[in-house]
Parts: sequence; structure tokens; C-alpha cells
Amino acid sequence: MASCPKCNGRLRLTDWRQTCPHCSVNLVYYKSNEKLLDDSERAEIEHARTQPSIDRGKAAYAGSPLAIVRLILTILPSVTLLIPFARLNGAGGSKLVNLITVINYIRESGTDSLLANVTKDYLAAALALAAVSAAMFLINGIFLIASLGKHGRGRTLALYSFTFLLALGAVFCLIKGGGPGVFTSSYTSVSVMPGAFVYLAAEFAALLINIVYYAKKIPVKYTPCLIGGLPKEKYYEYVNAGMSIEQIRRKMLVALAEMQEEYDKKIETEEAKKAAERGVRADGG
Repeated sequence: MASCPKCNGRLRLTDWRQTCPHCSVNLVYYKSNEKLLDDSERAEIEHARTQPSIDRGKAAYAGSPLAIVRLILTILPSVTLLIPFARLNGAGGSKLVNLITVINYIRESGTDSLLANVTKDYLAAALALAAVSAAMFLINGIFLIASLGKHGRGRTLALYSFTFLLALGAVFCLIKGGGPGVFTSSYTSVSVMPGAFVYLAAEFAALLINIVYYAKKIPVKYTPCLIGGLPKEKYYEYVNAGMSIEQIRRKMLVALAEMQEEYDKKIETEEAKKAAERGVRADGG
């Protein structure tokens, strides 16, 4: 059964009023200010915990010119695949191959047709590797948000290194050539186009910019967080020192009073400045 939070008296189902039948305290509003204060502190503590992750995410994406360049170079390799990177040669003519060609082939024939020839056809292997590396920019872009976290450096360099190896493997397979089985058997040979090397250079640049980015050790600008008027560092210092919540709240009151005093002084200064400006305009008139 429920009990009164003040006198601990038992409450029956017939005790429907909002006052306790034993001590007459208002059950709805009993210690409501304290509960609101607890909720407020919990919200500020949660904000103090999550804000550093948000700050690191912002810094990773656009916190510096180098970060912006890194984001651009993450997307660029997929764009360079729009440049023809191979030409299929045959008696009936030639056909240029780029990312759009590969996507259309997969859409018409399905991935099974491409994967079925990967182990026996260098061209199929090259196209499969190119398609996977093009899709990797999504994964790399998503994980950029956590690239300044605890394990961000190792994970980011591993992902970009893997993407570069996929690109290197695709260009190697193109150079080796291909045989019938992909597109149509009328194409008997494969010629590597300049787009393949542009694509490989773009993937290498994406890996290199990450190496440079971590070598620079660009600092993250963290947003100051307050808990009850106290800087979060001070709050956690008091908590780790074993101070009770009452002791910490007394320090919060002092900090809030100082903040209010500073705010009042700022308002007074601004009002005095406006009054002086009005006086100058009146004298001038």
C-alpha cells in the first residue's frame, strides 16, 4: 500500500483527497521544489555528459579548415568514379565504363551476376571493388562524427586505409585486364582510362589528409557546462571529494548569487550607458 512521504502513514484506497489523513500534508506538492531541483540537476548533469561528444562531432566535421578539407576529400573519390575509368574493346566497338555504368549493370543484372564472375574475371573483380569503395564514403562520413573520440584515431585510419586498399585492388584488376562474362562476351579486352588513376589519387588524398589531421592535433573547443551554477569540473570535484548534496547545493547557491550579482552589474552598466547616450543627444538637440 501507498504511504505518506512525510509521516509514513499508510494510505488506503478510500483516502482519495490530496492531503494526508494523518498529518494533513499536501501529498501533491510535498517537497515539490526539491523534486524540481533534483530534475533540473539531473538534466544539467546529462547535458554536461553529452555536450563534449557534440563538441567533438562538430569539430570533426567543420571545426577547422583542415576538417572541412577532410570532409570534402571523403566524398571526392566517389565523384571521381563518374569519370570513365575503363574502356571495353571488341569487334563491335568500345564501351566506356564509370560508376553509372556499374550501377546500371547491377540494377539490370543484379549483384549475383557480377559476384559470380569475381573470382574468374579481373574486370568483374575491379568493378566489385570499385563499387564497395564508392559505398565506403558513407561509412567513413558517418564515423567522422566519432573520429575525435577515445578510439577515433585508430578506427578512422583503419577505415580510410581499407578504402584505399579497395581502390588499389580495383585499379590493379583493371590493369590485369578482363575476359568475357561481364557486360557481354563481345568485349574481349579492357583498357585502363585516366579516371582510374584520378580515383586512386583521390582515395590516397583522403587517407593522407587524415594522417595530417591527427598529426596536427587540432584542439577541440568545448562548450562550458554548468550544474546548478557550478562549472561541471568543480561539481565533479566536490562529488569525488565525498561532499553531501546539501554541501554542494550551498556552494551552488553562492555561485548562483555571484552570477546574479554579475548580471545585475551588467544591466546597470548598460542602463547607465544608455542614459548617458540619451543625455548627449538631449544636449546636442
